[in-house]
Amino acid sequence: MTQPPTLTPHRPLRILHLTGTLDRGGIESWLVNLLAHLPPAEARMDVLVASPGPRPGDLDRLVWGLGGRVFHAPSTRRPLAFVAALRRHLREHGPYDVVHSHIHHFGGLALLAARLAGVPVRVATSHLDSRRGDAAAGQGRRLYLRAMGAALGAGVTHRLAVSEEAAAALFGPRWQERGTRLVTLGVDLDAVRAARGEAGTIRRELGLPPGEPVIGHVGQFRPQKNHLFLLDVFAAYLQRHGPAQLLLVGDGGERPRTEARVRELGFSERVHLVGSRPDVPRLLWAMDAFVFPSTHEGLSLALLEAQAAGLPAVVSDGVPLDRRMQLETVEVLGLGAGEAAWADAVARALARGRAVPEAPDFDVARTSRELLAFYTQAARQAECRSP
Repeated sequence: MTQPPTLTPHRPLRILHLTGTLDRGGIESWLVNLLAHLPPAEARMDVLVASPGPRPGDLDRLVWGLGGRVFHAPSTRRPLAFVAALRRHLREHGPYDVVHSHIHHFGGLALLAARLAGVPVRVATSHLDSRRGDAAAGQGRRLYLRAMGAALGAGVTHRLAVSEEAAAALFGPRWQERGTRLVTLGVDLDAVRAARGEAGTIRRELGLPPGEPVIGHVGQFRPQKNHLFLLDVFAAYLQRHGPAQLLLVGDGGERPRTEARVRELGFSERVHLVGSRPDVPRLLWAMDAFVFPSTHEGLSLALLEAQAAGLPAVVSDGVPLDRRMQLETVEVLGLGAGEAAWADAVARALARGRAVPEAPDFDVARTSRELLAFYTQAARQAECRSP
């Protein structure tokens, strides 16, 4: 077992984050923003990626450039190999004060391994409301969920969640009794504000025709993001309300199906798939409304960014909302309402127009300081408890 580190006033905290990817996405971009706002004299951050293959992620280079380090482990689909790689990493690159898992159920096994390796603070954050899928799981999946839940109970020291729904999904309906804290991860408000006033320039860069409203979406191309439904909503909007453009930002496994559906609908001149982009805050100013029909989420950082840019939004009832959002600018619909109802809601959002908030309460500069204070307090408490 690795000896736990001893904190001194002159030594920065050492933190290891566990994640499933470093491609562009909400959690991944937040990790980069977090690293950018952590003072190196107070905290040093590494990222261990449970990747299906050894290829670098889109954000690997950014992490290294900000003073962090990125390591790759086997996929969580190979649990024994992943745990062996994690234990080897902790032995060779530790000791760490904190291991912080952003991997959903499997994080339980990872944190148990961290406990056995002597890491004093072991944090799990739930980013996703997976309850609907978990409830429909088959017998094998249910056994896996029970095993991961038991491992989490044995390995975790601190429970965090981005919403009440996400908390219940990972920590159970009695999550409050287990001391779970709700946290807002935050977005880079400075980057969003810096692009204000560039809408015309950005639209020309993207080849968007003037005079037509731009409906936007930001998210990795995964089944939960529901891109095919979004295309059907867009088709209904064109039929019921007239010309418009659809801007899709992101990449992923569902992109080929989405592109095929665009061609099938004959929308190649109206739907713009711009891929994974480093300038999402700029692209938000090219949009007039934000549409987010996910089947489930935790708390969407893409929606928080859209809020920071003042975009009116239409979201599914599978997307938890935060009381600190501009809720009057968001319309919530069930996916069962149908494409026509969604299209009419998009038209209402466009009519509401943009309303940029003066001081939204989810600036990553502030939330990063809060998280660092949490890490520091937890590490000092663990040191006081150690023999």
